[in-house]
Amino acid sequence: MYNSTTMNIEDLISASVTVNPVKFNLYDQKIIDSFNIQISLGVGFTEKQSVLAVKILKKYSPRLNLSIGVDPAPFLENPVYKLPIRKTNTSKKISIIENKIYGKVVSVVFPYNENYVAKIKENKSSEYRTWDKEQKSWIFSLTETNLNFLINFAKDENFEIDNEFKNLSNQVSEVVTKMEQYVPMLVIDEKNLKFVNFNENLPPLVSKDILPAIFEARRKGITTWDNTISNFVDSDEVDEITRQFLKSDPGDKFCVDSKIHEFSSLETIIKFMGPCLVVIPGGSELEKLVQTHGFLKSIGIENHQMSVMFRLPTETQLNFNNFVKNNGLNSPIKDHTQIVFISSKLPKPVLKSKIKFHSIINLGFNNVHYTMRDFVKFHENVIFYSAPAETRNIQLVFM
Repeated sequence: MYNSTTMNIEDLISASVTVNPVKFNLYDQKIIDSFNIQISLGVGFTEKQSVLAVKILKKYSPRLNLSIGVDPAPFLENPVYKLPIRKTNTSKKISIIENKIYGKVVSVVFPYNENYVAKIKENKSSEYRTWDKEQKSWIFSLTETNLNFLINFAKDENFEIDNEFKNLSNQVSEVVTKMEQYVPMLVIDEKNLKFVNFNENLPPLVSKDILPAIFEARRKGITTWDNTISNFVDSDEVDEITRQFLKSDPGDKFCVDSKIHEFSSLETIIKFMGPCLVVIPGGSELEKLVQTHGFLKSIGIENHQMSVMFRLPTETQLNFNNFVKNNGLNSPIKDHTQIVFISSKLPKPVLKSKIKFHSIINLGFNNVHYTMRDFVKFHENVIFYSAPAETRNIQLVFM
């Protein structure tokens, strides 16, 4: 029994769960238990917690009286706290700080707000970010992508920003408003095609015609053009599939419905994105090879420019091996090779050849080794082409 003439709120909470425990409802019990653990760790209440603690204790004052043998009412009317009340951070600030692990990072601090947290988590374009429990802030890596997101976030939600973040924001904004002065682009200058704002180590443009130049730029990582070239891409001189592909982001998954478009609609893309690595699915090797070989021959790719880098058991797949042999598709990879066929795994000769594939044509992932999946998975410019007679997709990955 308690005979104390002064009891603080922390004592009342501890007593309510240790001495003839008070029977709280389920919701209040969780809160009281959480407070009790917090108290045992020597952590004081926040202002909101202190008000909530008194409110709950008042609600159960009669039961608490019976439990501890002391009327708690006087102590609840004029509450006293053993541990200092913690001030809740009400500031909303974005700043550049030094992190022990990551170096310079962007720190985003704000009082808990579900909408803010949702915006941060739902932003799929953000690069590395994490919640720092010790600093009680969101930490973002210092990248252009994150800066773009946080600049708009700060503006929309009226965040305070420090000078360093402000300076970086101004630099990013300048790049956006004067993109033509910073972003590598393919342009037409006095009827001549050329790259601007490109790294000095990048090989100069070779193509003299617009369409080949656009593909050459894409192979070199340049996907921005001036208005003249944009108008050309939108004109009737470029077919629909090629136009959509060129206007897609290299990181997008580009889909072509084969029920509407024939495989021949990919001719221009394959023509300018060689050499190609063609992945043939297990179970339909001969069928896929014959179909693909016929199409490639029709667009001018000769047998000596193709190489099949796998064979099948003679006992069951003699026709496949004979097709490869009779068409001269069993030659090794050479400088003039444009198409390399593989199936379940990536053969060592392909890796040793040092060939640079500008495209990977994936006709299916049946029975493939996980290394093959990984090899294809992490390339940019993905195109899915669903075959008319199949439910699974043919996937083209261009890099």
